[in-house]
Amino acid sequence: MTRRTVFVGDLHIGLGAETNWYQKTTHEPLLKCFLKYLRENSRNFDELVILGDWFDLWNYHPFCAPPSVSQIMAQNPGLFQRHEDGDFISLLDELPIRFINGDHDMEVELRDINSEFSRLSDRKILPGHGFDLEKSAISNTYYLREGIWAEHGHQHDLFNKPALNDENPMAPLPLGYFVSRIYCHFLQKKIASLHRMDAACVAGCGNASYESYGIKLHDLITELMQQLRRGERFNPAKIILDMMLQYNRNNLLEFKVAGKSLAEVRTDGVARFYPNLVTEDNFYEALCEAEVAYDGLGHFVRAHFLANPHCRVAVMGHTHCASLNLCGNANQHAYANPGHFCPSHPDILNHKSLPGWIEIEKIDDGAYRIFQKAVAGNHPEDIVEVAALRAQHS
Repeated sequence: MTRRTVFVGDLHIGLGAETNWYQKTTHEPLLKCFLKYLRENSRNFDELVILGDWFDLWNYHPFCAPPSVSQIMAQNPGLFQRHEDGDFISLLDELPIRFINGDHDMEVELRDINSEFSRLSDRKILPGHGFDLEKSAISNTYYLREGIWAEHGHQHDLFNKPALNDENPMAPLPLGYFVSRIYCHFLQKKIASLHRMDAACVAGCGNASYESYGIKLHDLITELMQQLRRGERFNPAKIILDMMLQYNRNNLLEFKVAGKSLAEVRTDGVARFYPNLVTEDNFYEALCEAEVAYDGLGHFVRAHFLANPHCRVAVMGHTHCASLNLCGNANQHAYANPGHFCPSHPDILNHKSLPGWIEIEKIDDGAYRIFQKAVAGNHPEDIVEVAALRAQHS
């Protein structure tokens, strides 16, 4: 029997702060339903691949230091201890689990995850590719097997790909880290003004578009062109931060940053860490990367298929936009995005957005069948197939 590979991403499990998209009361029953489904049907699956942002170390108010992965696990025992109704530890007994780093957990090392898991299991979480369990977070960025390529997607995002310049004391944290934390300051005030308990109670929260942060691509490009006309050096980081502060009516903020040489950073000093995001030499490429935060990853999926014709299916997350499409000539390629597992409670109730995942199987004639699935409730019958397609063999 052909077994399927399962891809899920953007769970964003955090400490339970009010600004976390994932909230235990809303999302844990749905996630446990998914994990129990995988465990009970493990004979049908080859492995589970977690496409980044398993943990959330970004969505916290600037005035508090983000947690460690061990603190997050301890705060979520329903997921990281053994239970009959679904958890990661029990699932690992039945099914190999791979993890690819995303942006919100780009500093989380496999050895730290496995150190916590070792208390309850003798099995280990595998990296996205290969079997080097000590693979560093910055190199643990993709999955490749039998014509399937998968990654989180933030590597193509100008604002959220790792900042690897050695002189940056915030490395590898990108500009998007500070954007997220400024937004949490605004979100905290919005939660209070709407008399809600947390981010999961706010409709539309969890959608990762920069538009919702007050940052419009047209305005960014206009400002960059004005800098060019004035003969100034491009400074997109300062433009974005100014847009956010104006939109959110914030004063200057101080960020508490865990594990960095600078324990606190002020908003007016952030731009200096990212001086060359856009230059005249990389202007077009940088704008394609900037558009990821607004319009998805289609450009880079197509480029990947052109450069790697042996790959037949590409899976990416990051944008929180679930999708499943054929692309290329003769329906030979497919692009899938599992969406995210932390939509707001109102969006789940209205079925506007549901926690979802992707299942892929390669069949005997060389074609691939791809299934988009979602969970709408706490019971097996609440697992639904949203869409399915077949990528034909060439």
